[in-house]
Amino acid sequence: MVFFTYITKYNTIVSNSKINTGLNPISELVYGKDGIVSRGMIYFDHAKVKELIENGVMADMSKMRHILHITNAGSLDQTMLHHCETSSINENYKIRAASFDLIFFLIPKPWDKGKGFDYSKTFLNVGYYSPSPIDPKRLISEDGSNWFQRMNGIKWDEDGIYSNDTLSLEYDKWACGEGSIVIGRQHFDVGNEHIELDITDTFNKFLSNELDNYGIGIAFSPLLEMRESEVENYVGFLTNKTNTFFEPYVETRYNDVISDDRGNFVLNKNNKLYLYCTIGDELCDLDKNPKVTITNSEDEVIRDINGSLLQDVESKKFSRGIYYIETKLGSKDFEPDTMVFDTWDDIVYQGTTLDAVELDVTLKKTSNFFNIGNSLEVNNVKFSPSISGIKEQENIFRGDLRKLIIQAKPTYTTNTTQLLDNMYIRLYVRDGESEIDVISWDKVNKSFGENFYMIDTNILIPQRYYVDVKITYGMEMTIHHDVLSFNIVNDIGNKYV
Repeated sequence: MVFFTYITKYNTIVSNSKINTGLNPISELVYGKDGIVSRGMIYFDHAKVKELIENGVMADMSKMRHILHITNAGSLDQTMLHHCETSSINENYKIRAASFDLIFFLIPKPWDKGKGFDYSKTFLNVGYYSPSPIDPKRLISEDGSNWFQRMNGIKWDEDGIYSNDTLSLEYDKWACGEGSIVIGRQHFDVGNEHIELDITDTFNKFLSNELDNYGIGIAFSPLLEMRESEVENYVGFLTNKTNTFFEPYVETRYNDVISDDRGNFVLNKNNKLYLYCTIGDELCDLDKNPKVTITNSEDEVIRDINGSLLQDVESKKFSRGIYYIETKLGSKDFEPDTMVFDTWDDIVYQGTTLDAVELDVTLKKTSNFFNIGNSLEVNNVKFSPSISGIKEQENIFRGDLRKLIIQAKPTYTTNTTQLLDNMYIRLYVRDGESEIDVISWDKVNKSFGENFYMIDTNILIPQRYYVDVKITYGMEMTIHHDVLSFNIVNDIGNKYV
């Protein structure tokens, strides 16, 4: 499962300046000329991810990974590698930085993004700039956070959030695994790379209330901030005010999928059996995890391959309303095509004990999974996937939760479909001839009756989206391109500031 947390506040502060740029679509980080530096500030609300944890949708924090994504605002071809441009910060010249490190650090206190747009008055905006504070065309603002203050009338403890000396000290501590302020570093070779930083440890500390979330600061390494040059060195990133698809966000990837083996329970192999608790039309948590007993056709409790009695085995929670057990039965103790029965008991919902649920599973021969011998047998079956749950080119209002059912039909057959263990889905958009991943390859769930994938359209910016399906089977991997396309459309009631 993948969830996006979009950046809600983004500001860039400039050394020894009261200018605020909280509404600027580009964040420019600079160093070099006249000792002027700038730093970025971002904030995202982790409350929705915390809610997903509390609701059991993402039940295990240890299976989460959080990646910060911010898109570089420029591209460098051969003609632009050493091209000088007019600086928007100090009215001098700037050149794209290369071979540098950016560091990421915790912001210590709350701050306001402000309403400023431009860094300074230049020939680019002089026609719109007015020194009058009551002029509606005024683009320069000192309200909100800047180098000296975090809110109007409330200063930072140190100018620039932290002084260069403080960041240098904390950077050294972080390099030794001891720091508490610096949380990461990313190296840029050419200078046109995007920010893709793993902030899993920090994000999880926000979720567990171990750290207060006031946002993350971005700066050149302390050594570079002190370096002087004849021109300003800069790198630009798109902020949450960009009028493009490329809004900055944190990607939360929950690395677990349903893999129900009830339809293909193979002897001598670890298998999972699931219980789905639906109350009305929704999956709902029970008061506690059910217990499971597995018996044979003579109502005798059986043992697993290690000889342990499979009686009153406590199940594990996968996510909201879904529980499972994992077990292995040996071919020395059971014949293929034998049926066994798993009884789920101690089912309590809102204080009421419900009747036990008896399910069944047919054991499959070991050769269905294991092929050990002097030859390599490859099943050359090909599959044609189809997707239901969203119609082709359907317009979907942002906010829907959709279940995609992916059916894999062996090629040249008509009515048969097959459940697959290794099926993956990719969601992307197109920019000209380029394809831009929104959700990179993510594994599809396999329940007893279907392969499926859940898409929360809250994370999707209004745009046309395309779906690819990848199937790994019989030592082959096949990608099926553009199996589905659909549109996320604007909710006209939304307002953005």
